[in-house]
Amino acid sequence: MFRFRLYWTFTKKAFLRSAVYRFDVWSRLGSNLIFLLMWGSIWTALYAGREEAGGVSFESMLTYIVVSQFLTGVNGAGTPLWEIQEKVRTGDISLELMRPFDVPLRYLFADFGSVAFYILTALLPLYTVMFIFMDLTLPSGWENWVLFIISAFIGFLIRYCIEMSFGLLSFFLVETGGIVDVFYFAMSLLSGSVIPLWFFPGWLETMALYLPFQGIYYIPNAIFIGKISGSEILLSLGVQLFWAAASYLLLRFVWNRASQKVVVQGG
Repeated sequence: MFRFRLYWTFTKKAFLRSAVYRFDVWSRLGSNLIFLLMWGSIWTALYAGREEAGGVSFESMLTYIVVSQFLTGVNGAGTPLWEIQEKVRTGDISLELMRPFDVPLRYLFADFGSVAFYILTALLPLYTVMFIFMDLTLPSGWENWVLFIISAFIGFLIRYCIEMSFGLLSFFLVETGGIVDVFYFAMSLLSGSVIPLWFFPGWLETMALYLPFQGIYYIPNAIFIGKISGSEILLSLGVQLFWAAASYLLLRFVWNRASQKVVVQGG
């Protein structure tokens, strides 16, 4: 109980801190809106008056992009990867090691606060208006809304664990710029954030289905627009849970090795 109250404090502080830096929230929302308009325009041009492509209607595809940008906003409101790397390079991370909490959990709970503030004050009002005034596809029942929220939350955990693991690579590598670029490109493409996996060539779709990135954007989006339904949803949630567990184990492994390295070097 004490541990939960400790981490809950980080959530509350992150929420209040986000309220102080409101310009950052609005600038982030403006960027999200620009990308939404860009991808919406591109997919409108690609459909070029056709009612459907690949068995998916234009309304469903537009909904996919809108939901994807909402999830991008949610995932982007957490601790950025460069901040973790900067703490490692400057040695500030060693101060965290001396405190009575688990560092990966501390950042995760802080992210809960930042994300909650961003959703409540920026994303939810904007995207609610969009769904009211735009011809978008909504889930067919409350069960699908619940499954979508569960799927989106698991996707958030997968993204957090993978991104934090890559951020901690700074403990072992002097320069991670190239690796980070490849990581973000792979996540953007293979997660289906802007191009749904069903539009991929067969070999690329198969490869994407064997990687964890699909659990971040593709599966929640597919549940929301009804691309997958019934037992397929439960199977997809099972896949997400598997990758969430695997990503968590990866994070714990990298963190344990990284913290040992600091102790050995006297940090």
